[in-house]
Amino acid sequence: MDKVQLPIEIVLDSPLGITQNNIDGHKIYKLTNSILARRDEKILFYLKKAFIPFSFYCISDSQNNNILDITETQTDGTVNTYSITVEDGNSDIYSLLLEIKNLLESNSTFNFKYDITYNSSNNKISIKLLSGNSATKSTLLFNSGNNKSKSINNVLGFLNNLDKDILLNNTISSDHQVDLADGLDSIHIKSNLCGTNIRSIDDESNELLIIPIDKSPYSIIYFDDLKPFKHLLNINVITEIEIILQDSNKNVINMNNIPYTLILQCEFIKDIREDILEIAEEFNYNNNLKKLNNLKNTLSKNTLSKI
Repeated sequence: MDKVQLPIEIVLDSPLGITQNNIDGHKIYKLTNSILARRDEKILFYLKKAFIPFSFYCISDSQNNNILDITETQTDGTVNTYSITVEDGNSDIYSLLLEIKNLLESNSTFNFKYDITYNSSNNKISIKLLSGNSATKSTLLFNSGNNKSKSINNVLGFLNNLDKDILLNNTISSDHQVDLADGLDSIHIKSNLCGTNIRSIDDESNELLIIPIDKSPYSIIYFDDLKPFKHLLNINVITEIEIILQDSNKNVINMNNIPYTLILQCEFIKDIREDILEIAEEFNYNNNLKKLNNLKNTLSKNTLSKI
């Protein structure tokens, strides 16, 4: 039997890929030379190395987590509903809360004033309605707001299934801890080649690998897998490779046009099924040959007995 082919290394530089849906975390790479497994081979496919800059924003429009809807109510029942949009970026919690406070107060028709604080001991925030023209309450529309799908609630530690009322001179606290990463604690690299891998009982994906984000913003996330998980492909020819970078919430990551590089590897192994087929074919041939010889002998004997 012939030896299998030598491994093939594939270097994917993001500027050479075709961007999909205007987000550069989703690319299709057309290979100059197709990768072809022989009839008796299967392909093992895996990520060998990655150089990914932390150029993406944890709070942004593409992450669907940068809008807060709010209704302000006066004593006579007059209401003003509006939304604020936080600037895309990787703010620390204090800068973020100051930005939200300034946006709320600058967009308030009734001149409502707020105090928003962070408690580092439990990683939660508190919001207090201080004053306003005939102020009664403010309502954070985490559940019923028009921009619920892009709400900043999870970043701030609030559930998205309940609106939150803040009465005048009263304070509310977040339901759970602040999460500035909001799903970007890891990068989920997906590929069309990987088939279907089960992440949970009801969620299927084409996940190549998950890379934890252990670097600070605007540094390089370097990955080098010494013991890679190898995917056995169910195809024998590769002409293009689709790569999608996602967060834990399935948002495609916007790399903001900063290049990244993935180094992939294709290895070839013997397809034992082909060996079994060869053995079976050889067995059938030998078995049929034996039957044919037996038939010839029988015919010869019958012919001789008639002479």
